[in-house]
Amino acid sequence: MPHTSLALYMQAQRQRYVSTLPEKIAALEAALRQIGSTGNTEAAVSALAQAHKLAGSGGTFGFPAVSDAAAGIEKILSGIDIAARRPPNEAVRGALDAGLRALQAALASAGQRLATQAAPAADTTARDDAPLLGTRPARLVYIVESDQQAASELAAQLGRSGYQSRVFDHPVPPAQDRPAAILANIAFSADPLLALHAMATQAPERLAAIPVIFMSGDSGFQARLEAVRAGAIGYFPQPLDLRALVTLLDRVTSGEPARPYRVLIVEDDETLAAVYAGVLQSAGIETAIVTDPSQVMAPLIDFQPDLITCDIHMPQCNGIELAALIRQQQAFVRIPIVFLSTETSLDQQAQALKQGGDDFIIKPVEPAALIAAAQSRARRYRSLLAAEDTLRISEERFRLVFETSLDGFIQGLADGTVVSANPAACTMLRMSEQQIRAVGIAGLVDPADSRVAAMLGQTGGRGELRCVRGDGTRFSVEVSSSRHVSSNGDMQVSVILRDITERKLAEQQIMRLNAELESRVERRTAELTAANEELQAFSYSLAHDLRQPFIAINGLTSLLERELAAGVSERGKHYLSRIRAGVSQMDARTDNLLALAQLSRTHIRREQVDLGAMAGKVLKTLQRRNPERVVHLHVQEPLAAQADAGLILLLLNILLGNAWKFTSRQASAEISVGAEAGPDGDMIFFVKDTGAGFDMAYADKLFGPFQRLHSPGEFAGVGIGLATARRIVTRHGGRIWATSAPGEGARFDFTLGQNAR
Repeated sequence: MPHTSLALYMQAQRQRYVSTLPEKIAALEAALRQIGSTGNTEAAVSALAQAHKLAGSGGTFGFPAVSDAAAGIEKILSGIDIAARRPPNEAVRGALDAGLRALQAALASAGQRLATQAAPAADTTARDDAPLLGTRPARLVYIVESDQQAASELAAQLGRSGYQSRVFDHPVPPAQDRPAAILANIAFSADPLLALHAMATQAPERLAAIPVIFMSGDSGFQARLEAVRAGAIGYFPQPLDLRALVTLLDRVTSGEPARPYRVLIVEDDETLAAVYAGVLQSAGIETAIVTDPSQVMAPLIDFQPDLITCDIHMPQCNGIELAALIRQQQAFVRIPIVFLSTETSLDQQAQALKQGGDDFIIKPVEPAALIAAAQSRARRYRSLLAAEDTLRISEERFRLVFETSLDGFIQGLADGTVVSANPAACTMLRMSEQQIRAVGIAGLVDPADSRVAAMLGQTGGRGELRCVRGDGTRFSVEVSSSRHVSSNGDMQVSVILRDITERKLAEQQIMRLNAELESRVERRTAELTAANEELQAFSYSLAHDLRQPFIAINGLTSLLERELAAGVSERGKHYLSRIRAGVSQMDARTDNLLALAQLSRTHIRREQVDLGAMAGKVLKTLQRRNPERVVHLHVQEPLAAQADAGLILLLLNILLGNAWKFTSRQASAEISVGAEAGPDGDMIFFVKDTGAGFDMAYADKLFGPFQRLHSPGEFAGVGIGLATARRIVTRHGGRIWATSAPGEGARFDFTLGQNAR
């Protein structure tokens, strides 16, 4: 209800109240006269009740003089011994008459005031279409943050929680939209306290009622205190606890609840109860009224209030007794009870709170105070119920996990006492829960295992233990333990057990298989080493033994030619020459085979070498052999690598020798040596020429021993060089390949392993 509507409602209630005052005062006067003449007990009880109602209602309707006069009469009547059934003495009667005159004067004053009071003027600052108290616009949040990256991250996080954000880098946002809340980092000022002051005093008028939450790197008391003084509803040190921040935002921006708050009004004065109900209803709160305390149980069950307001002085059952009665029932023990009473005795107020009351508001009650108290208490009650629901759901989830988990779960105390064990733990340990409780945590662990103290120590831990089943068998478990303090302050231990017997057996089997595999590898390596040594010895022996027949054949052929010098025809001389050439070729091939076999036995000694300098020397030697040739040389220097210098020199002799040989028929040839980075990070060295080239269809035969792609008539050679080159590169952990085309030259690329550079 807008402000003007509430004012009109209260004005109408005042008029109605004043119109009933003469009748109420007349009834009180009649009861007082009866007391003065006869000392009637019933009349005294009636007068006391009527004076109490007037004392409580006058101020509420805006007539404090009525309340004061009635309260004076109530005080006098409270001092009379009603049970004596004697008329009061002269002094008491005089005081009652004076109180009655004061009450009549207050009535006259109230009538005159009401007659001259104009209807409330329209409030231009609060329109009838203004939002209800407590409502907020759509979930728009202002973020005041100078760090744009931090602000963007916070806005993104809030966006996932359903909030829209606008970011500002200065204390006073200029935007026109009204946000639901403002989040401000006070770090935009060199002095955080000055920043707090700026936010509190310089904010536009339209933002004055918006909840402000401060963020800061300062977690000290003074900064928090200044934030409270500046009107902040929250203060979050950085790094932010986002979950707590969103929870606070949800609470302060939620507006009215999905279901309106409900207030049960227990008040024997029907007029006053109706006014309380109207005031609360103006704020969107549902109400129910009980004027007879003995009838309170049915509305408690059916109406399900979020708050109970209760007078203290009521017939049949006073408010303190009623609060105690309500609190004895578990279903209503959490419902807040707020006493609305004229009772000023601190002892009575303390007794009321002791019996289950939550707050005490002295009559007369201002409408705004009543609305604020009702909303605050009802909201807290709803929050408590929501927290209990969350806790109950969490406990139910834990119970389901506890009961259905495949791992053993044991809850215990710090002294080793077992509180509970889930079915999986009972199955694993082959014991009932009662038996597990009887032996305790210590009785579940092998006494010989020294790791138990560390696993179940002050902070808990993870690891492996040897546990004992109910039948005495030992088995291995993986254990995870933690400690926490329960709601009653006891230190509790949570232990999760996982049977790893099968895993241990698998590990042992793997270790056994690994040992067998290592043994097999060692045997196989020894066999291969022996076989390789035998093969190398055989190759060396074969090459050495073959050389003697070659020498004999060559010598005997020369002797035969001299012996038959005169009688040998030209054809015979040709045959003898071919025999000697074949023998020489066989001898050369034998030497090359020996050299190739020797490479497998050579130990690689890596050192820093310059392939460019070595290539230059090889090419100079080749030029000296054929000074008449025109060959353009391009050698990149330096070409650093980690390699065996002797083997690399042999490799370059082979590759450059081939390049020199296969360019011999070119009038002007080119040979290039260089390097470039490969896609995998290795350095790729190359030797390139413009010679005869070859067909890539036969490239797979290129690096085989005695494989030739050109006839001996075209280019001389035995076909062992590239096989040797591949063996050298392979020994270095690299690879070699070639690309070419007939008549377009060839390019040989090779790497020297990961440590080549």
